[in-house]
Amino acid sequence: MSKSVKIITGIVLVILAVLAISSSLGNKARPGKVRIGIILPLSGPAAAMGEASKKSIDLALSNISELEKSKVEIIYSDDQLDPKQTVSVAQKLIDTDGVSALITYSSPTSVAASYIAEKSSIPMIGLGNSSDINGGKRWVIRYMLGPDAQAKAIEGMLLNGKYSRIALVWNQSDGPKSVHDALVKILASGGYKVVADEPVAKSENDFKTSIAKIKSAKPDVVMAYISPQVGVFAKQAKDLRLDIPLVSGPVFEIMDQIIAAQGGLDGQLFVANDNVAYTDAYHAKYGTYPTIAGDYAYDALTQLIKAISANDSKSSIVEFLKKDFDGVSGKYRYNGDGSFDVVQVVKKWDEQKFIVIK
Repeated sequence: MSKSVKIITGIVLVILAVLAISSSLGNKARPGKVRIGIILPLSGPAAAMGEASKKSIDLALSNISELEKSKVEIIYSDDQLDPKQTVSVAQKLIDTDGVSALITYSSPTSVAASYIAEKSSIPMIGLGNSSDINGGKRWVIRYMLGPDAQAKAIEGMLLNGKYSRIALVWNQSDGPKSVHDALVKILASGGYKVVADEPVAKSENDFKTSIAKIKSAKPDVVMAYISPQVGVFAKQAKDLRLDIPLVSGPVFEIMDQIIAAQGGLDGQLFVANDNVAYTDAYHAKYGTYPTIAGDYAYDALTQLIKAISANDSKSSIVEFLKKDFDGVSGKYRYNGDGSFDVVQVVKKWDEQKFIVIK
């Protein structure tokens, strides 16, 4: 081998070695930083919700100290709200990107990711109301009021003492169904009469038949837990002169649904988090309103960064997360099983902004 060939060969080997080292470092957090993986639906049919939650997280980052921010690195990943994609995305974040904590969005996708996080001993906060997210798991925390607590809030704060004949309309996806099922049990034991119980498909946009059945049943109130098309239902109910109060949970707090309702949700009462200050701050920064679970995303990132700043092991981080705290969603109260209740208030849209009634 000639001298020049040896020199070139040596240079090539050095370059390959440098590239290998660079590639290896690319899979690790920057020195002194802990990586947090955030899985959101950033494309596909739920992209608007994912992008709104990303903005909420960016809003949270703007209110975190520079010292705390210097300790973490955020990696966003897109799962299109598809649990199958969530599994592969979560595995990649852990195995390839080297994240030390996860935040996930929605019940079905959070359930899918929870098994990956639990197996890998990775602290995770899932934003969803399904108890399967946290049930029986050490490493997984769930933010979002569970179905039993939501049903109790709806009954205790909106129905009790005011109405006796109840109509229910709900779509057959995990969240609305679980709240419906919990509410049916409460109503049965509370002396209420369910005069109409209308399940609708998740993709349904024509509610005329259900509205006609509800009108003929002559209820005092309609509990409409339909997501994400409750605005369409409210508009059609208004057009068909269903002159009965509508009540619900946070599905009434989605701005595109308020717009779609064309007045059908104005003044209608619902129970949700005491997050008006957060909602106003979001609106001031972005010129629009957040979507459902944005406040939970804000609180999830804030608490994770606090936990990382105060602790030096994954086990101590997850234990830090299992404590009561106050967030932009309101007061979080730990249930002892990886889930939290969040103190609820009665709210309405008054044609200009959300306001707290009580």
